[in-house]
Amino acid sequence: MDHNHTKIRMEELQDRQKTNIDASAAQKAKIDEAMGQLQKLEDERHRKLESLRKWDRDHADAVAWLRNNQSRFKMEVFEPPMICCNVPDKRFTNAVEACFNVNQLKTLVAQSGLRKDARINTWFRPKVELNGPPMDEEELKSLGFDTYAIDKITCPDGLLWYLSREINLHRTAIALDGSKVDVAKAMDAVSRIGPHGGGSATFIAGNVINIVQRSRYGKRAAQNTTREVRPARNLVNSVVDPEIKKQLDRTIHDARQALEGINDGANNLAAEEQTIRAKETAYKKKFKALEDRKKTVVDTQKHVATLKAKIVTSKNKFKELEGLSRKRVKISLEYTQLINAAVADQVAATRSGLEFLQVGANKNALDTLCQQKDAGYQRALAEFEEANRIYVELKAEAKEKRDLSVALVQGMDQEFQAQFTEMETDGSIHDRTVEALRADLETQQANLEMIMQANPGVIKQYEKRQAEIGKLTKTLNEREKASQRLEREIKSARENWQPALERLVESIGKKFSSAFDRIGCAGEIRVSPHEDYDKWAIDILVKFRDKEKLQLLTGQRQSGGERSLTTILYLMSLTEEARTPFSLVDEINQGMDQRAERAVHNSMVDVACKPDSCQYFLITPKLLPDLLYHERMKVLCVNNGDWLPEEKGIGNMMRLIDTFVGMRERTSRAAQ
Repeated sequence: MDHNHTKIRMEELQDRQKTNIDASAAQKAKIDEAMGQLQKLEDERHRKLESLRKWDRDHADAVAWLRNNQSRFKMEVFEPPMICCNVPDKRFTNAVEACFNVNQLKTLVAQSGLRKDARINTWFRPKVELNGPPMDEEELKSLGFDTYAIDKITCPDGLLWYLSREINLHRTAIALDGSKVDVAKAMDAVSRIGPHGGGSATFIAGNVINIVQRSRYGKRAAQNTTREVRPARNLVNSVVDPEIKKQLDRTIHDARQALEGINDGANNLAAEEQTIRAKETAYKKKFKALEDRKKTVVDTQKHVATLKAKIVTSKNKFKELEGLSRKRVKISLEYTQLINAAVADQVAATRSGLEFLQVGANKNALDTLCQQKDAGYQRALAEFEEANRIYVELKAEAKEKRDLSVALVQGMDQEFQAQFTEMETDGSIHDRTVEALRADLETQQANLEMIMQANPGVIKQYEKRQAEIGKLTKTLNEREKASQRLEREIKSARENWQPALERLVESIGKKFSSAFDRIGCAGEIRVSPHEDYDKWAIDILVKFRDKEKLQLLTGQRQSGGERSLTTILYLMSLTEEARTPFSLVDEINQGMDQRAERAVHNSMVDVACKPDSCQYFLITPKLLPDLLYHERMKVLCVNNGDWLPEEKGIGNMMRLIDTFVGMRERTSRAAQ
């Protein structure tokens, strides 16, 4: 009993030691993880990456992947400007960051073409010759400017082409003191048309950014749009969050204290193990002595059992001799039972034979029926083959007659061929009967006989028609030249606006696709060109299920909820591109399921609550509970109807909200 207790104590001790080792490993892992996070906090590039992750998780994941897979690309792919660019002179940080928009700050820049199906902002353009700075160094200083934006930013050499081609930093002049800049003269200087076109540029005077553009029509007068330069948030050096560092230090301290306690427990367990093993050794010695005594007793018991078995065997043989007569009677009874069973089996076999004969008769009748059915089938097959033969002959005859009619039509003059083609196109040739065709033939023969008669005015009429044809041919040639000139002008005008339209649709399409990705679906928009400009359209393609392909959004293919979901996501994609003071959407969530309505509401909050977003109104008769709300949102509850109470105390929405909050708090306390 004591030995079993010792074994149980040893097993429990080993379990405690294993738990102690696991706890020690867990605390060491916590310490290593916290130390690694502290080291990462000190790394500026990592801090910038974490700053991007708070802003845009998808782009941060793409940058992290790029750092581990840079070798997959033929040429280096640069990280977004907000990570790999820096402004050493902090006086120019606000002005330089104002030159970028949101997407440009987080765009990955390649030096060769990338895949077009990337779901993040990527950029590549082949190098071409660009317009240089609008002013030389002397004129720049004379107008009160300090420098160009590209001279105040540090970045990899391969990124300079992106900063010049996409953002025009080499043409953006900056003046820290805006009072020194004559805006009118600066507009004239920066809007000069260079050898490669242009005429548009940007300059920053103090805290005001000026965007100068020339009109595309008329005298191409310069126009200036201004906005305030906001404080920089992305190109400034991020610092270590003291609260995070304090929390990591606390984690390391707590883990080390826990590790010390675990080590003390391990020492105590080791001492206890020595005590238990000493007791176990003593128990083993006692157990061996008892085993020796037990073996002697067992051998003696085996010898006694052998003798007893021999006695029992002898008694059994004697009893068998006495029971032979009883066995004979018993065997006779068993034989009788076997005979009765054989008779019953024979009766069953006879019954089975009769059933077999009946089944055979049924089979013969079924074979006869099948032969009758097969004969009917053979007759039907013969009739079908005969009908098919007649069909093939009639088809060959029809083809021969059709070929003959086509040959006859081709032998006619062009006027009759054009008439025949028109009749084939509109289908009228197939609606005419044989009698109608014969009547037309007789009419044409009568006309031919009349034409063959001598008519003295035919020659004059022919000469007059020939002169008119000459004039019309000359007019047609002149109009053809005018048409070609108009086509060239249309092509030139189209080359001016179509690239901008495609870039705008591509920008909206990226936001639209990203919005669909966030809700687990797929979407795409594209321009649908047409020869008739009135029929140009924007095609919206969506996919709401894994097994289907992208399909055009129509009023018949998708459900009402799917069309509503697509509409609001498209409108939100337009919001960042639109330049309107406010947007209003009425009951857009009608017909949506709860998952789609919740995803659309959260996306709408993300887009509409940005600092630079326009005002956004959403009118709806109902909302789901526990939605995402933002501090920049305001909820207005409107009560209307045929009857409203006159008492002021009835219908108080704030009191209703307070009552609801109180009930929820009481329910939570009761549940606890």
